[in-house]
Amino acid sequence: MRYRRSLVFLLFLLAGCMLSAPLIGQQTPPQTVKRDPQAVAILMQALNAAGGVAALSAIHDFAGSGAITYYWASKEVQGNATIRGRGTGQFRLDTTLPNGVRSVAVNNGTGSVKEVDGTTTPIPYHNAVNFGSVTFPYMYLVAALQDSAISMSYVGLETTDGRQAHHIRMRRVFAPDTELTQIHTKLTTREFFIDPVTFHLLSTLDMVHPKYKSTEDLPHEMQFSDYRPVSGVLVPFSITEIGWGQRTLTIQLNQITFNTGLHDTDFEL
Repeated sequence: MRYRRSLVFLLFLLAGCMLSAPLIGQQTPPQTVKRDPQAVAILMQALNAAGGVAALSAIHDFAGSGAITYYWASKEVQGNATIRGRGTGQFRLDTTLPNGVRSVAVNNGTGSVKEVDGTTTPIPYHNAVNFGSVTFPYMYLVAALQDSAISMSYVGLETTDGRQAHHIRMRRVFAPDTELTQIHTKLTTREFFIDPVTFHLLSTLDMVHPKYKSTEDLPHEMQFSDYRPVSGVLVPFSITEIGWGQRTLTIQLNQITFNTGLHDTDFEL
């Protein structure tokens, strides 16, 4: 298939389930979860720069459209993209390509990919857990600050993609502290890189995993730029995916709207 290094193919290629979302939901968070005051302060500055917690908290869903470019070997394949998201765990990307429409939908830890020929393949939890807010992660940041089970640590000021950035690590902590819950915590780990001057979110980093080896990590980065004001908040209109150190796709939005009234059924294929 031609677009295997794309955002949607990245999940499809790694399909295969070793861990289940229901087990995650059954865990009780420990009473004390580490929250680094410096990490919290930087996150609050980032949210304020994006429009403020109140404005971002009022966003329940989003829908946008624009152009998409896939980078496959030495070729660039262009098409049109529609993105939809709801909360922190639901996301859908539909792309109109030269040979048809291809879709990926994630619904709170489960999902599927539908090929242009109509073939549908499930996406397992261990590759979909961090996928819900992939193009607009501010919804996740707001929710994380309100979730006592999310730990936050300040890693330091680093250079990423030629720019300095505050590096913040977040992960969901589960109890009791067993080997299985440690794996769950590892799967929910996400890295956030924030510009120290503008406090724009520059990129996020998480890990995806081979089909039958969730302990092997493959880096998956999303980069954000071209911030524009929409309904009182700043939105990244340019989104680039980096998989295994290679650029795999770029989405250039031309419009996005909030609170369009999306439902669970919008994230089912």
